Amino acid sequence: MPTRNNLEFGKVRPLRLFLIILVVLFAIEAIVMFVLPLIIPPESTVTYGAVIDAGLLTVVLAPMLWILIVKPLQNLAATRQRLLAQALSAQENERRRIARDLHDSLGQSLTSLMVGLRVIEDSSTEAAVQAQVRELRRIGSETHDDVRRLARGLRPAILDDVGLVPALEHFLQDLGSSHQVEASLDLSCQEQPRLPENVETAIFRIVQEAASNAIRHGKAKHLRVKLSRGPTYLHVDIEDDGCGFNVASSLQANRMNSPFGLLSIHERACLLGGEAFISSKPGVGTHVRVHIHLALPEGAHG
Repeated sequence: MPTRNNLEFGKVRPLRLFLIILVVLFAIEAIVMFVLPLIIPPESTVTYGAVIDAGLLTVVLAPMLWILIVKPLQNLAATRQRLLAQALSAQENERRRIARDLHDSLGQSLTSLMVGLRVIEDSSTEAAVQAQVRELRRIGSETHDDVRRLARGLRPAILDDVGLVPALEHFLQDLGSSHQVEASLDLSCQEQPRLPENVETAIFRIVQEAASNAIRHGKAKHLRVKLSRGPTYLHVDIEDDGCGFNVASSLQANRMNSPFGLLSIHERACLLGGEAFISSKPGVGTHVRVHIHLALPEGAHG
């Protein structure tokens, strides 16, 4: 929302400011050039004058460049980070709502439908009717499993209820059973309290994106996730044996055509103040490394 300060800042004209600075610079240099011969020997005037001119130009232009270029870019980057965080938070809230609706409403409706079909099967004496009801129950059971799997993919309740590690274990189990992939989770974690919700969510989504890319695009058959955590750091490594790709050309391509998973991994890591590194070559698989710096728990500084 526009404020008075924003409106006042909007009245500043960069060109007018630039002309004012040039006039001031000219006046200062003119004064210095008049005074300089009086305090410096004539043979040194040219050298010292050049040095002083360069110094004055740097001193005067530095604030102008900071105000006109650096500060607006910093504000733009901060605004972009804030909007991205808000967009991801809204996305997660919507995922949570849809997953809850799928589990509670549609899941319960399917359960009631299968119970009703079971009653019809038990009460009927005709073999044809019983066979048809059993087939309908089979379809309903598969649909119910699909709905539960979809709900877990959108926002696994176990991530909110228990934490990151159990959520990753269940995710990799589902991945292995549904895609015939050998997926494993290696833990190297000291006994620590639960991570903040935004960190758990970001790490889970990073693993989800990397695993999805490995299976869909890399055709991987083996996937290994390693989670290492200490008091002040969190490291995540995702390795696969897929077909790999050229990382440099993918990241340098037009952002509209780049793999969204790669961009999402980098963005989520940066929002946590961390870094993401993706290394891959055609034919040798992909390795995603994420390093996050964690704040010390309260009371742990003493």
